[in-house]
Amino acid sequence: MLPSAIWPGSAATTSTSTPSADSSAPPSTDSPANSPARRRGSRMRWRRLPRPATIADPAHQTASILWLGYDAPQSVLSDATETTWADNAREPLNDFLTGIDAAHAGEVNSTVLGHSYGTLVAGETMRDHPDLPVDKAIFVGSPGVGVDHAKDLHIPADQVFSATAENDLINLAPPNAGTLAPLNPKAYMRLFDDHSILYGYDPTSDDFGGRTFKVADGGDWGLNGTPAHSQYWDGASLRGMAKIVTGGQP
Repeated sequence: MLPSAIWPGSAATTSTSTPSADSSAPPSTDSPANSPARRRGSRMRWRRLPRPATIADPAHQTASILWLGYDAPQSVLSDATETTWADNAREPLNDFLTGIDAAHAGEVNSTVLGHSYGTLVAGETMRDHPDLPVDKAIFVGSPGVGVDHAKDLHIPADQVFSATAENDLINLAPPNAGTLAPLNPKAYMRLFDDHSILYGYDPTSDDFGGRTFKVADGGDWGLNGTPAHSQYWDGASLRGMAKIVTGGQP
């Protein structure tokens, strides 16, 4: 865990970020899950949240936490197509969020903020722990969160917020047809609908049933990698997340 300068146990508002493999590393780099490159990229992002959160809600302190308590996928094109990493993270993340809640001196406004594969980590944890002390969820650049409907996350659907940038290549992630697909042609129907994605329904789709918020289109992909996938912590996109974390409207 990398905490903000404000101790989470004393902050009225907490945001716990569950990151994926660092998308800011060069596209040719197979960056290990907890490598210096991934840590640097993640730190640069999560540390940007408290300032706009204070502007959105100056009456309360906001603690921003980067949770690195799981082995994240080391490769976007291979490891990140498996749920194993998220499956193994469910109990540790539950324990961590429960500990933050227990350590707090009073009621805490708690948000889990998932990015990329980290949205699956957050979604599976919420799905399998109905009493998880979380008030809101934010999913950005998501390949799916392990459920087909926001209500399956055990918080009110209108407290589940999702966004994907127009130029984020995660938009091209195909749904998983399944191991028996060659024997079941209907399995491929998901490839042609407008709501299925790699790990369940696209959380930005109407069928998912949550809420969406506006983010910038992000940079075009090319030789410099996929900048849009890691630009949710910039400008209006960041301000929107800060408003959600502090209980406002994006």
